[in-house]
Amino acid sequence: MKPTSKEVLEKISKHCSNQLTLYKFNTSTLHISEKYREGRLTALEYIGELTYYYLQEEKRIQEQFKDQVTKQLKLHSCLNDTEYKRGLYDTLHEVLNF
Repeated sequence: MKPTSKEVLEKISKHCSNQLTLYKFNTSTLHISEKYREGRLTALEYIGELTYYYLQEEKRIQEQFKDQVTKQLKLHSCLNDTEYKRGLYDTLHEVLNF
């Protein structure tokens, strides 16, 4: 099964954090130039910020989805109390509880 976008972003974020630690604090043990190290750090910080942004977007998508389901509940609140309405409400409430 393919990993979800959230799983991929979390994996990238963890990798960037590990690499940031490596390049920030191992200045004498790594045999690289200072400019190369600075380039790596700049890219890793950028990717870290980018993954954070998209993880927050993913959270917002979940919230927006639940808001839309809640709007459907309110939209259909004027229906008469029938089997149809109970089926509709049961399903929408199930989804809200995920």
